[in-house]
Amino acid sequence: MPVRILLADDHAILRQGLRRILESYPGFAVVAEAGTGLEAVRLAEQERPDVAVVDIAMKELNGVEATAQIRKASPSTAVLILSMHRDESYVIRSVRAGASGYILKDSVEDELIQAIHAVQKKGHFFSPAIAALVREGCSRARKPDAAADRYELLTRTEKVVYQMIAEGNSNKEIGARLNTSVHTVETHRAHIMEKMALHSVTELVLSAVRRGLVR
Repeated sequence: MPVRILLADDHAILRQGLRRILESYPGFAVVAEAGTGLEAVRLAEQERPDVAVVDIAMKELNGVEATAQIRKASPSTAVLILSMHRDESYVIRSVRAGASGYILKDSVEDELIQAIHAVQKKGHFFSPAIAALVREGCSRARKPDAAADRYELLTRTEKVVYQMIAEGNSNKEIGARLNTSVHTVETHRAHIMEKMALHSVTELVLSAVRRGLVR
């Protein structure tokens, strides 16, 4: 089955360009287009696409709020944010709303296909420029006292599990690699999320990007 995609952007010309890129590759089907954030939420609930490509700046409902509502209306839909903003705060807000990826408009032709493949498989994707920005921001903000970093609260095993989750491994795959049960991995995951005050796997991935552990 093809990957079913919803395009949401208030510029019809950009939507046409995105459709052209996607339809030039086999295995993709654009099932709906939205010109406003509210329309994107309605179509996501109606069509249940695999991936929603959402512009961060839209009429009626901005991309961040639309992302949160799309994830609530259609939990199986992965959201990929499309933006012209290279500001870490936009990335963090998008991730907290439930986005699985964030790509820049000026690099969309090079990254769109790769990003959709990644988020459709329950992975994550950030434009390299965004990943570098987040890492630099973390480096500037880091305090000399390493104990102040929540990452240092993790045990040695939890740090291994943390990185393996960030790299896109499932609980079953991590258990097989570490020769332990899925239940034990789930316990480690819960401890990691609690110690690092994270609320989703995407937040975990973003925190790993900040630390330079994954790209």
